[in-house]
Amino acid sequence: MREKGTLWLIKILSGIISILPFSLLKYLSRSLYFLIFKVLRYRNRVVRTNLYYALPYMEESKFKQVQPAFYQHLSELIVEVIKSWSISLKDLLQRITLDNASQNLLQKFTEENRHIVLLLGHYGNWEWALLIIQKFTSLKAFAFYSSMSNPTVDNFIKTKRERFGATMIDASKSRNFMQTLQKQASIVAVVADQSPTGRTNFYESRFLSLDTRFFIGGEKIAKRLDAVVLYVHLEKVSFAKYIIHLETITDNISSLEDGVATEQYIKRLESNIIQNPAYWLWSHKRWKGTLPY
Repeated sequence: MREKGTLWLIKILSGIISILPFSLLKYLSRSLYFLIFKVLRYRNRVVRTNLYYALPYMEESKFKQVQPAFYQHLSELIVEVIKSWSISLKDLLQRITLDNASQNLLQKFTEENRHIVLLLGHYGNWEWALLIIQKFTSLKAFAFYSSMSNPTVDNFIKTKRERFGATMIDASKSRNFMQTLQKQASIVAVVADQSPTGRTNFYESRFLSLDTRFFIGGEKIAKRLDAVVLYVHLEKVSFAKYIIHLETITDNISSLEDGVATEQYIKRLESNIIQNPAYWLWSHKRWKGTLPY
């Protein structure tokens, strides 16, 4: 009963948002910002703690601007993601696309019939990037995700994420999926900045002034498939407007020692965050067990 109630609430909310134009959704996101930041104070302590320890060199005046800017982005992100569950592909591609150089790069490796591993972070609107990637390549697109505890809601959202061709794969079942990937060239997207809590197999690096552990699953998949590894940078132009930029980390993964590709991914993500810190997911307890949340 509780699962059905949650699902119906999500469906009603998504139904309302689906019929509203983006001009009105922008105002809706501002109301949502006031609610989660000013009223509910959603994870304010977590956000402040992450910012304080991760960006200790930031000037106080800018530091005070980042937290509200993050909540504004988070509010817009929530609205954008729910809108994407009903938006047409034509309308979506007017709001997020690959730059020309990235399209050429993707086409080159597609024509070479190479496996491609995309490494993303929780930066910008990564959900939209995963949603449209299939439309820029003839390779079959897959994306790993962490399933939700509510299976009914998880199945609903998974279906919405797959509506433009990409197939979502539960990250906990990745081992069983490798044989499928090896049968034909494919493109695999991995959001690689989650905290590997409880895992013994990880890579550790200095990231945003903190010693940080990372999953190395994306690099391992690339090595098993001899895949090209591309970094995905999501440039936010404005509300519901993004440009995807792809950068080659390596097209010869077998020549690199373990951890090198992951380290290059980390440095690129760090650079993007430092440039525009408001667009990263600061509300996540990324350094749980290290920082005083």
